[in-house]
Amino acid sequence: MRQSEMPESLERLKEAAKAGDGHLSFRAMFGPVVQGKLVRLRPPRPEETAVMVTWFEDLEVTRFIKLRFPPSLQAENDWFEATAKDPDGIYWAVEFEGRIVGGTGVRMIDWKHGHGTTGTVIGDKTVWRRGFARELMQLRAEFLFKQTPLRSLRSGYLDGNVASARAQAAAGYKEVGRWHQDRFIGGGWRDHVMTELLREDWERARAKS
Repeated sequence: MRQSEMPESLERLKEAAKAGDGHLSFRAMFGPVVQGKLVRLRPPRPEETAVMVTWFEDLEVTRFIKLRFPPSLQAENDWFEATAKDPDGIYWAVEFEGRIVGGTGVRMIDWKHGHGTTGTVIGDKTVWRRGFARELMQLRAEFLFKQTPLRSLRSGYLDGNVASARAQAAAGYKEVGRWHQDRFIGGGWRDHVMTELLREDWERARAKS
């Protein structure tokens, strides 16, 4: 997948809901800086689209994501602008040693019902297998559950994507279902495994740690 103004307060959101607002939303967002031990999540920069577009030229990078063909630089710039204006998404650049190596975020947020769909791409293959995905998913969940009223983070991965499966499990996501033979990859059909991380499960796991 492919977004710093924070929600004002849960009390204000509740007041809006009581006033009869049919759709609760925050302002369009890129995510603020969230520092981890391995990576740093921060707002993406317009000039970085030239780097990001190169990730999708590599079939190994796109093998398990929905974007199968590389976009043009103009298309990537258009995506950047649309993401910045999306009131129902939060997006971060993933930074390592001062450079962008991937992106992560939550989109299709339903503020009224408290759920959104998360996704990640680590486009720089030189940093694969270092535990970055695991940490960034944990950082992302902590931010979303502490700074927004979301109660459910929904995600998924294509069967065979062992790295994503392990990272999601380590971050607390649980399998909730499958779309069988959903994607054609490498000459065969793969299931789409659907996962979810609930706020109460996240809080319970933190209390035990």
